[in-house]
Amino acid sequence: MTAIRLSLLLLVCGVLAGCASDKALIREMRPTMTGTVRCQTPLALPRNAVLTVRLLDVSRTDIPPAVLSERSTSNPGEAPIPFKLYYPYGGIPDEGRYVIEARIEVEGRLRYYSVESHLVTPQNAAQSHEVWVEVAGEP
Repeated sequence: MTAIRLSLLLLVCGVLAGCASDKALIREMRPTMTGTVRCQTPLALPRNAVLTVRLLDVSRTDIPPAVLSERSTSNPGEAPIPFKLYYPYGGIPDEGRYVIEARIEVEGRLRYYSVESHLVTPQNAAQSHEVWVEVAGEP
């Protein structure tokens, strides 16, 4: 009886491990956009800073942008700050307008943000992107 329970336990563990590795494999197969967030002024960020980078569909001006991908990083370190975004399997469609937006908050207050739109096209989606941020205002 103990051998049967042990065999069943090993089988369940194997199935669960297989499921976990499948998710990791699927995540690695998704189209990925990489780049860095930079600032023209020195970025001395405190440990409680949070960088949020988003891929937005800004094709329509009559509605808020649709978020296609978003990633937040706590304690992002010093600039240039690397980022990675996963985007939809179908890729970046030709018929839309897409931008990368970056913002850095400290204790929930906006400190830096990307002022200029960083355009993403089907041709440059797989390339590394540099997104520049500027100071949002006085702390």
